Amino acid sequence: MTFDFAPRWLSIISTATPYVGAVQTLSPLAPPPQCAPATPSMIEVAALVEELFAEGTLSYDQLRSLSTVPELESLLGDALNSVPAGRRLAHQK
Repeated sequence: MTFDFAPRWLSIISTATPYVGAVQTLSPLAPPPQCAPATPSMIEVAALVEELFAEGTLSYDQLRSLSTVPELESLLGDALNSVPAGRRLAHQK
């Protein structure tokens, strides 16, 4: 048994003209063209690290380790200092 996800994908690609024309020849249900993911900024990475720590995915030791990375040091300093003492001790056991 076969399951064909996109039965006409090869014919769509082979009949596509340059990018502007390709958009016009594709059906409205065709997926958008793939592009490379955007590179996050250091501020976005720091926000993600803080969020992961807040939800408990990262331990205090991991947060402290990431705060020593030169690119993140100034961005994670306040987050590291604002961790309550009880949470610091809980992760050091």
